[in-house]
Amino acid sequence: MSAARVFQKYETVVVTRTDAGAEAQRKLYEKLTEQMEKAGAKHVRFELWGKRRLAFPIGKSLKGLYLYYVYLADGDFVKDLNRTLKLSTIVLRYLTVRIGEDINPETFDYEKEKQFDALPTEAEEAEHRPMTGWESEYPATRARPEAESDEDEDDERAARREQAERGDKDEEG
Repeated sequence: MSAARVFQKYETVVVTRTDAGAEAQRKLYEKLTEQMEKAGAKHVRFELWGKRRLAFPIGKSLKGLYLYYVYLADGDFVKDLNRTLKLSTIVLRYLTVRIGEDINPETFDYEKEKQFDALPTEAEEAEHRPMTGWESEYPATRARPEAESDEDEDDERAARREQAERGDKDEEG
């Protein structure tokens, strides 16, 4: 009689490029879940956290799409998963953390933790636009007109900066 396999519980957060497109995001998701199935890892939960502003630019990206996975696996699988994420061209950053030890997958309560959030279809993605912090602070009633652009703001900032510099020079002279 063989002993049951004992897994560790892990969570992985993946930040991907937002300009990669829905198809590339879907392929990454499918590749990771397929890799979990092949290795015998048990998928517990997946959440799509959505597009968020990064704390600092990574490469030229200012925003990233966040994916969150919880799964039961052994350490060898985690090494393979991290290698896959490292080699992916759309992944900006990833972090895997062990959150539980010595878990028997046959007695684990999946229903308690199962909160699968499937990737939205392209139609759902088009109609659902996640709210950013800016939009929650400044509702649509105070949103700036569509005619204004970021270039206009940059021009205004540059003009104010030049005016301030000229003012400093006038005070010195």
